[in-house]
Amino acid sequence: MVSRILDASTIVALFVGLLSGSVAYAQSVSKTVAAGGLLKLGHYASVNPDCSLLGMPVVRLSAAPTHGVVRTVKTSAFSHFTGAPFDQCNSSRVPGVSVEYRPERGFAGTDSFSVDIIYASGRERVESFAVTVK
Repeated sequence: MVSRILDASTIVALFVGLLSGSVAYAQSVSKTVAAGGLLKLGHYASVNPDCSLLGMPVVRLSAAPTHGVVRTVKTSAFSHFTGAPFDQCNSSRVPGVSVEYRPERGFAGTDSFSVDIIYASGRERVESFAVTVK
């Protein structure tokens, strides 16, 4: 049997409450926003067990929306980690990249887009968003 001990520099990827897997994977998210409104979709960050920054993730738009604009913003936000030791970081803002969507003026209906996230640990994931604009 082979065992492997991970040090802090190989640990942790966060998307508001979800730890990333060891290989690239995809997740679909559905949200609703008022016409003309700003929708804050997620905050991506990589932290060490002591809540210090492991490194800034790279967030890229891989499929653009048809009826709106996606913006990435470097910011600090509260996380929603589950499980020790990272749940202790939930009471502090952690630096990372947030994703925002704003529908084009006058649009009502469904729009979609995807982002690729590469965490400082090397883990990758794809987030696909379906946004209903009312």
